[in-house]
Amino acid sequence: MQLDLFCDNRRTIRLNDADGLLRDLRLEEALAVYGELLSDAPEDAELVTLRGQVTAWRENLALFHAAPAGSERLHNLWWEQTPEMPPALAAGLCGLLIDELGLLPSPELSYLPPRFHIGTLLLAAGRFAEAECWFARALAAGIGERGRFLAWRGDALTKLGDPDRAMSAYLVAFLEGPHEVDLKSLQSPLIHDLLGSLESEEHDLAEADLPLWLPVWGWLQGAFALPLKEPAADRAAFLAALEAAHSSRSLPTARLWFDDLRYAEYLRTAFRDDRELVRVRRRMREQSGFMFERYMERMRGTMGDA
Repeated sequence: MQLDLFCDNRRTIRLNDADGLLRDLRLEEALAVYGELLSDAPEDAELVTLRGQVTAWRENLALFHAAPAGSERLHNLWWEQTPEMPPALAAGLCGLLIDELGLLPSPELSYLPPRFHIGTLLLAAGRFAEAECWFARALAAGIGERGRFLAWRGDALTKLGDPDRAMSAYLVAFLEGPHEVDLKSLQSPLIHDLLGSLESEEHDLAEADLPLWLPVWGWLQGAFALPLKEPAADRAAFLAALEAAHSSRSLPTARLWFDDLRYAEYLRTAFRDDRELVRVRRRMREQSGFMFERYMERMRGTMGDA
């Protein structure tokens, strides 16, 4: 912060000192700074508010340290935070929670909805590489709400400037758990643009189903790569599973359409079978005329490279 050399900057300097103390959770010392400043300006409303907030948090932290160890006391501390609290204090509490969570058994599996996890705290703290690692560990350990954690991993990768891996994570998130994804908090402008463009189209898709159709729409717009390893590795097994899913209707229509799209593109580009391609495309058209029309536009080159 640049200071005005012609003004008395003592208040600003001391408030900066107090912020540093708050980040280190040295609340008694921060309160002493506020008391010092209030002795010169007892009617200063900002200082009175800061002193009141920090005093309350001094008591909260005393109760926290006296509580039995475990994730519950950490979750309670997290819930007690408010948007109005001093940002420096919020940063200090975030660091405390990260450190304490790291001491628990299997920290990657310690999660309480909607956002309490060591990875989300690291994401909020700007420690993106560490956040991505913890999300990956959680997914590998079998945590629930995979769609949510895959999207959070995509957010961390987005912040790390790794768009290819980020989009891969987002794709799997919307395939495995589209309604688990925390749409409002997504850090990818591209994902928000895709959702916005799909919402603006004239179609007969239910609004609640739009996240399910994002993998298809994202591929049509050139944002997602289409995974073809499974049909390429064992076409017969992939086809058998696909037909069984259609027969049992065990998957949402959007997911079935995406898998038909994968199979159609495999047939078009790697294992040319025109008769089978016509059959699959006919089913795609029956299931969603809107998406099929956009698909054929892409095939004709009007939506980008086919």
